[in-house]
Amino acid sequence: MLIFFGEHEIAQQVKSGEFQCPICNKQRVYSQHLAQSYFTIFWINVAKLENSSDYLRCNSCESCFNPLITQEPDKYRLAIDKSTILRCLCYLLSGYGDTVHSRKRLIDLYKNHTKLVISTQDIDTELMFINSGNSPTLPFLQNVSNLLSAKAKQVIVLACYQFALGSSMMEHQDRVRINTIGSSINLSLPEVEYLIVNNPG
Repeated sequence: MLIFFGEHEIAQQVKSGEFQCPICNKQRVYSQHLAQSYFTIFWINVAKLENSSDYLRCNSCESCFNPLITQEPDKYRLAIDKSTILRCLCYLLSGYGDTVHSRKRLIDLYKNHTKLVISTQDIDTELMFINSGNSPTLPFLQNVSNLLSAKAKQVIVLACYQFALGSSMMEHQDRVRINTIGSSINLSLPEVEYLIVNNPG
């Protein structure tokens, strides 16, 4: 006898309200959803599994967010700032070469700019995402650029410039990398140039 086992996910709306959508940059209506996974036999739900996700969706742009964005928007934005800075530095690490010395510089730069300590495991996780091809860095930056604070954008450019400066003699292609990162987070070339000239590090 042939038995079909599987897993099925059902998302149910559990809450709705209004929030300041960072993508729309306006007050918008949101719906919060809880996705529940079920173990199935012959496509019939038999047993509940762990909740697979809890997310909030803007009803206008349909972007999805962590529900914390309505409760602690400042902390949520800060987390995005920190993770984006790490992603950019790991992106450069991947391009310049992953060595013990370059990892140490990355850890030091991250600590200097964020006051947070990261581990080599954190770097490994970021590199895994970058090198998998499933989460390209430049489209990622474009997607989160509206969520980043102005301060985070400055820090990203400066930290990346300082990392590149320590990795090479800062040739034309190195500046192109920094300009491309800046452009991806909606900074103009004159803004990037101003940051670098006035904060050479």
